[in-house]
Amino acid sequence: MSSPPSSFPAAALVNAGLNLAQQEAVNYLHGPCLVLAGAGSGKTRVITHKIGRLIQSGLKPEQIAAITFTNKAAAEMRERAKTLIGKQAKGVVICTFHALGVRMLRQDGAALGLKKQFSILDSDDVTSILKDAGGSTDAATARQWQWTISRWKNSGFNAAQAEAQASGDEERVIARIMARYEERLSAYQSVDFDDLIGLPLKLLREHEAVRSQWQAALGHVLVDEYQDTNATQYEVLKLLVGPRGRFTAVGDDDQSIYGWRGATLDNLKKLPQDYPNLKVVKLEQNYRSTSAG
Repeated sequence: MSSPPSSFPAAALVNAGLNLAQQEAVNYLHGPCLVLAGAGSGKTRVITHKIGRLIQSGLKPEQIAAITFTNKAAAEMRERAKTLIGKQAKGVVICTFHALGVRMLRQDGAALGLKKQFSILDSDDVTSILKDAGGSTDAATARQWQWTISRWKNSGFNAAQAEAQASGDEERVIARIMARYEERLSAYQSVDFDDLIGLPLKLLREHEAVRSQWQAALGHVLVDEYQDTNATQYEVLKLLVGPRGRFTAVGDDDQSIYGWRGATLDNLKKLPQDYPNLKVVKLEQNYRSTSAG
């Protein structure tokens, strides 16, 4: 690894303002790490300090990806990283899962038949296309189909798989509508919100050259609010980090606010099974309810 620039605030970075558990998480660099932390225990601080520590260890900023769930959380993390490490924060990929998906599809979507200038549909566009695909004029019915199709996509099912596991006639009908909907999206060179996770997964699974390229480009991946990942996001993470498993997942095993979107605490249980050398660090000091800072 190359040395960090001399302007890098090394001594101030690594341990400043961190308790021992936080320091342990920040300084563990060479394998998979799960940081279990409740609200107010300094999770974002661990991620931003770890970004600094990774750069200090020789990774280039653009080799680091920090993934979170909302644009607001990504903007806040970017700001905190900038405060800590200065202009180098600009090079770090700090974004949502969906924004990372857009980046991957713009760069490598041609392997899936997507043009660089594909369009991303909003919810109203999706409803309109589904009404057409299902031969309905009722927006409320189309939205019900949309929710079911979204749930299937977040579970990693395509239309054929959805039909195979459908639990009744109504679901079988929706699965057939899903097949027509997918055909239309392909014809329109369009993707919906769920495709921004599902298509990158397909890309990484089915195209070894693309997978190798992304694994080589990313030296470390950090995931905030890991407990809110769904099955598809977890598979994307695994393929991005590859067998080396250089990632840091920060999560709270007491809460999952995105259960409606397919988030599952199973992903917390899978980590030690998929990565037997997983380092688990628990942050138990709550800064919001004590005078500790």
